[in-house]
Amino acid sequence: MGSISSGIMGLMFVISNSLLYPVVIALLILVALSFVMLGQFVSEYASRSRDFSRLKSGVKLAKENIELKNFKEASSALTNSGSNHFLKGFIKDLTETIGDESFSVEAEKLLQDYELKIARELEFPRFVSRIAPMIGLMGTLIPMGPALIGLSSGDIQTLASNLAIAFATTVLGLLAGGIAYAILLVKKRWYTQDLSDMEYVVEVLK
Repeated sequence: MGSISSGIMGLMFVISNSLLYPVVIALLILVALSFVMLGQFVSEYASRSRDFSRLKSGVKLAKENIELKNFKEASSALTNSGSNHFLKGFIKDLTETIGDESFSVEAEKLLQDYELKIARELEFPRFVSRIAPMIGLMGTLIPMGPALIGLSSGDIQTLASNLAIAFATTVLGLLAGGIAYAILLVKKRWYTQDLSDMEYVVEVLK
C-alpha cells in the first residue's frame, strides 16, 4: 500500500513539475497580450468622443425627415450624428432599414446584435483578468516542491532559483490580470454609454 501511495505521489510530482515551462510560456504570452490590449485601449481612448447634443439634434432631424418620407435626408442626418466606433457602426446599419415597414423590429434586432458584439469585445479582457492570476498562482506553487526539497537537503542554490521563479510568476500574473481588469472596467463603462445612446436613437425613431 505504501509503494502505491508513493508511486501516486511521485507521479503527481512529475506531472506538476512538467507543467512549469508551459505555465511560464503561457504567462509570458498573457503578459504580452495585456500590453497589446493596453496599447489598443490607449488608441481607442484617444479617438473616443461623445457629443450628445449633436446626437440629439441629428436624431431629431432624422425623425422629422422620416415623418416627411425623406428617407435619404434622414439617413444623412443620422450618419452625421454618430460618434465612437460602435455607435457609428450601429447608425450605419440602422440607416439601411429606414423606410422599411418593419423598421421597429429591425431596429430592435440590430440593437440586440450590437449588445452581443459589445459582449464579445469584453470577453477577452475578462478572460485575461481571470486566467492570468490563476496561471501566476500555478507558476508560484509548482516550483515550491523542488524548493522545499532543496531546503531539506541543504541545497540553497536550488531553493533560491525556484523561489525566484515562484515570485516572478506571481508578479507577472498579477500584472497581466491587473491591466486586463482595469481595461475591462473602463471599456464596460464606455460601451454601456454607447448602448444607452443606441437605445435612445431607436426609441426616438420608432
